[in-house]
Amino acid sequence: MAISDPRPAPGTRDWHEELVCPRCRGPLRTAAGLRCESCDVTYPIDGQVPRFVPWDNYGESFGYQWNQHRLTQLDSVTGVPISRERLVRQSGWSLAELRGSSVLECGSGAGRFTEVLCETGAVVTSVDISSAVQANAASNGRFPNLRLIQASIYDLPLRAESFDHLVCLGVIQHTPDVERAFKTMFRYLRPGGRFCVDVYAAVVAYPHLRQLLRPVTKRIPPHRLYRLVQRTVPSLLPISDALGSVPVAGQWLMRLVPVANHRHLGLPDDATRLTWSILDTFDWLAPRHEKPQPRRRLARWADDLGLSEVSIERHRGLYVIRGVK
Repeated sequence: MAISDPRPAPGTRDWHEELVCPRCRGPLRTAAGLRCESCDVTYPIDGQVPRFVPWDNYGESFGYQWNQHRLTQLDSVTGVPISRERLVRQSGWSLAELRGSSVLECGSGAGRFTEVLCETGAVVTSVDISSAVQANAASNGRFPNLRLIQASIYDLPLRAESFDHLVCLGVIQHTPDVERAFKTMFRYLRPGGRFCVDVYAAVVAYPHLRQLLRPVTKRIPPHRLYRLVQRTVPSLLPISDALGSVPVAGQWLMRLVPVANHRHLGLPDDATRLTWSILDTFDWLAPRHEKPQPRRRLARWADDLGLSEVSIERHRGLYVIRGVK
């Protein structure tokens, strides 16, 4: 698919100058970075990525994991359309309808969904608080229709009501204040714009062993925890497989082993499955925040915002909420 280039022609305005100051919402101008005269502050631009947050923030573990696993979950690398199919399944959208539209992706990680969105021909603004923006830029910087920003979901440097679609997958349960994160995103979606957001489902009936480990593991420096996960997952994954094969009770027995098991995804080989398992086991254990949400709370937030055509569905361990602003 040929993708139109949304970057400005010579002599026209740089897209960076379409951003606003996250503090005062005032205009920014390009001047050795992005300069807000009202706040007397300059935000750096590093490799075409404007940065509005310090490197040291609550997303540190995600920055570490996605720079370690920059390519792991990209469909273009695995050869399996796992990310594409998840986006379509959860959003209910035809990807063809995104072409030419403006899409806001909140929390991009290494860019597994960024890649899919950019391939549609949409103008994609992808935001992440962590240094994962480096991984995303390295993988998806080839797309001329990508605008990549490092910023907090609570204070995005974007103009209100300026996007046709909002996508936020695998993110808000890891924010300090999930309700605030959820509601803030909708400032940037146009009236009539469509959204898809998912969050871990709060289910207490069948707890997972990892939930008992997290109070300890989230305090371990990311590089040390990652080495521990690398050493233990190759031994734990076969145990998880064996327990998962037990008739009827297998899906519950697997919860006794703190390892992410992706045998249902159809990954191309055992080596790839092991790499995904290492990545997602770390992703389970490392984040500073993990706050699953009940369905009724999501419904209340949607009602607070006056959203329409809202559906909330269970997708494995997630709730997916989608609809129209």
